[in-house]
Amino acid sequence: MDKSNSAQRYVNQALQQAKLAGARIADKHINLAVTGLSKSGKTAFITSLMNQLLEVNEDAVLPFFSTKREGRIIGVKRSTQVDLTCSRFAYEDAIAGLSGSIPKWPQSTTGISQIRLVIRYQKKSGLSKWLREDGKLTLDITDYPGEWLLDLPLLDMDFAQWCEYSSKQLMDGKRAALANQILRDIECIDLHGPGDELLLQRTAESYADYLKQCQSAGFQLLVPGRFLLPGELLGAPVLHFFPLSLSQLKEQNVDLSKLVKGSNIALLVKRFEYYKQHVVRPFYEQHFKRFDRQIILVDCLSALNKGVHSYHDLQAALNWIMQSFAYGSSNVLKRLFKPNIDKLVFAASKADHITPDQQVNLVKLLDSMLRDARKQLQFDGVVTESTLIAAIKASTSGKTQVNGEMLPVLQGTTEEGASLTLFPGEVPTSCPHADFWQNQGFEFPKFAAPLLGERHALPHIRMDQVIDFILADKLV
Repeated sequence: MDKSNSAQRYVNQALQQAKLAGARIADKHINLAVTGLSKSGKTAFITSLMNQLLEVNEDAVLPFFSTKREGRIIGVKRSTQVDLTCSRFAYEDAIAGLSGSIPKWPQSTTGISQIRLVIRYQKKSGLSKWLREDGKLTLDITDYPGEWLLDLPLLDMDFAQWCEYSSKQLMDGKRAALANQILRDIECIDLHGPGDELLLQRTAESYADYLKQCQSAGFQLLVPGRFLLPGELLGAPVLHFFPLSLSQLKEQNVDLSKLVKGSNIALLVKRFEYYKQHVVRPFYEQHFKRFDRQIILVDCLSALNKGVHSYHDLQAALNWIMQSFAYGSSNVLKRLFKPNIDKLVFAASKADHITPDQQVNLVKLLDSMLRDARKQLQFDGVVTESTLIAAIKASTSGKTQVNGEMLPVLQGTTEEGASLTLFPGEVPTSCPHADFWQNQGFEFPKFAAPLLGERHALPHIRMDQVIDFILADKLV
């Protein structure tokens, strides 16, 4: 490699880091992370977020975005992505699909993607107003699977602890009914026998199938997350491990502190540790620790639809996720060397799938699910917000007469193209009693993407409030 080119590359990297540090000192850079478990609406959310900002001075409807209301947004544009090793969020593809004569929902993402916006605005007050006529805020948006976030607590577990935790899950309630095959596969393995890579691969694939069955049944707390969304690791030996039952370890007299090199148990432990150090930890160091603000999308409605086990497992997953965050108020040193998330939004997604009179109930339900996790956040001084959104609104609300009584209803189009009018049901404000799960009449509809026509800004519910919470304090 030419030494002059190499030196220039390092100079350019240093300049880029200096610019980023300068922006952080000036508090004019936000690294926003967006996550949520599968089907929570991450792709739709980021598509709508970008769309609302890019159309902010055109036909975007954002009455609660204070900076827009004050007329201080000069313009917003996309900018060059800094991290060249990360996929670019496919905004253009998403908009193209939504803008067609038969609109299509954006394709779900299966890995990390990023995109950058620059917001130019008129300064509001203070000394900075007189130093420059206008200001710029750089917004980096990172999309990553919530399933990967579930893996971070594994960093604090050894193989024995993970086996103990997983054994309890495998034997619990509805999961146990799905675990018959994987338990049989695991019990057949001679742990002291010579390492059989094909056997471990087949058993790991069986364990991944078990996790996928759990996900289809409505369970949310499923680890390792990469078994569900392997990304570039599909088929790699680093994913060819699985937990063992405590009874099996005892019956085969396994001493995890004295493993025979090359044995099946030694390979399992080695791969578990490798997974932690070379898959989970780099995700934390390269991405997670740099986030300033976080949006977590929560699909409460699907959990209600699938039953009490799904509701409680979603709540457990949220509490599990909260263990991973480095929270606290930002200051200059923290922003330079160890940025902390100082604002957090929990958003119940798909608010267009309930009637407007049930929206307050949905927020209360989300708050009740977050009660335990929120206590630590409040202690750490994190500003949190619970809300509901429809990133891309796919229904309209109205009323219809039934037996002489006017009832609220939703109107939309099914994925098959048929018109649909229904009352989905009442949303409970907290964990429902047993009779709700036995007799609940909640019907979670699946609507087709809305027909935009001549509009460029996507229809939504409460995206303007989320934008204001995330951005407005930096646009002053």
